[in-house]
Amino acid sequence: MFKTQGWCPTAWQPMRSQDGWIMRVRPHCASVSVAQWRVLAALALSSAEPQIELTRLGNLQLRGVKDTDLARVRRDLIDAQLVPADADADLAPPVHCTPFYRHGDAVHSLASAVARAVVDHLGPRALNREGIDALASKFGIVVDDDRRLLAGMQADIDLWVNMQGQYGLLAADFVEPVFFDDEERVVAAAIDKARWFARRRMRISHSPTRLRGVVQSGRTPLVSNGVPMLPGPLTANARIVGLPLGRIDAQAMLAAAHSLPDSAELRVTPWRSLLMTGESLQVEAHPFHDETRWIVRADDARLRVSTCAGAPRCEQGVFAAQQLSSSIASHLPAGAHVHVSGCAKLCALSADATVLVVADAVNDDGRVVLSIDKPERRRPAPLQIPLNTLQESPQIIRDLIHDLHL
Repeated sequence: MFKTQGWCPTAWQPMRSQDGWIMRVRPHCASVSVAQWRVLAALALSSAEPQIELTRLGNLQLRGVKDTDLARVRRDLIDAQLVPADADADLAPPVHCTPFYRHGDAVHSLASAVARAVVDHLGPRALNREGIDALASKFGIVVDDDRRLLAGMQADIDLWVNMQGQYGLLAADFVEPVFFDDEERVVAAAIDKARWFARRRMRISHSPTRLRGVVQSGRTPLVSNGVPMLPGPLTANARIVGLPLGRIDAQAMLAAAHSLPDSAELRVTPWRSLLMTGESLQVEAHPFHDETRWIVRADDARLRVSTCAGAPRCEQGVFAAQQLSSSIASHLPAGAHVHVSGCAKLCALSADATVLVVADAVNDDGRVVLSIDKPERRRPAPLQIPLNTLQESPQIIRDLIHDLHL
């Protein structure tokens, strides 16, 4: 039986894993300055695994932090203004913001206002004062622009600014969005909706963590973020840089950050990539040309795979999911997106996945059997293959995908 945590780590409430503690940073308005990236990279190299993970929600994680380093790492993150100095603020529901905004515009203003209101009214202390249990950390709010590229994140509450300057609100139990003419009203409505859910979930025996868990109807869940923003130049002043398997080599980031001005920023995206704008591009040659460390082309085969931590990093992973993902990537057809999961929980499943490769069973002799299926899992009997067969002949993934869609 696999254990599902039901909550997400933060810096003040880290999660224990096989390789140590996981500490999560939730960047404010998706923005991380170059100076902050240096701190993250240095901490990863000195006190954790030498990688920085970027989650599908646009959060950053340090993994493998030792017990003896927890307090110091948290203090350094606080000093760098990557984490709130107050544990209550860090445990308030996350607010995820599109990276595509200009400082001071309506989207940026809305995201900042929501973030302040969430800390003031939805943090554990504020809710406890009213006799309401704290919201689970999986509950979240998204702030987007008119394109709504983050809609596929399936947040509990979506907020956005449309082309007419109106503010949209769509909760998981709404059939249609509601529009407001000013920022203050939409922020208040979002907080009221979250507080309603916090009260309502206390009357349900299993205390659902997400808003959709208390409704029988509402909007149809989206299965994709639309078309992901792929690596490469977006405009003359903006570029996307992808991250292999959503992991940043800490040494490569430290080197890159030292070539950029302190005040420049590299924004995080929900497509496991970074957005370079402004000062981060105003150097003779941007430092992300090494294609072994970064993804700079939209046709890079590594964009066709996603994966969880897998063994040995996760105690529930039964095989090295990341290693298998890397080996099959170059054999995948264009348009395919394979998610490899080290156990049946499907952690870190991408909304854009078209095929699942999942640990299905472990035989008496210790050999792992994989199942190949669609994300909807509509097949009564998924394709199965021994792990060692796919490891030895990764090219057969192409035939397996072909057979799956017959």
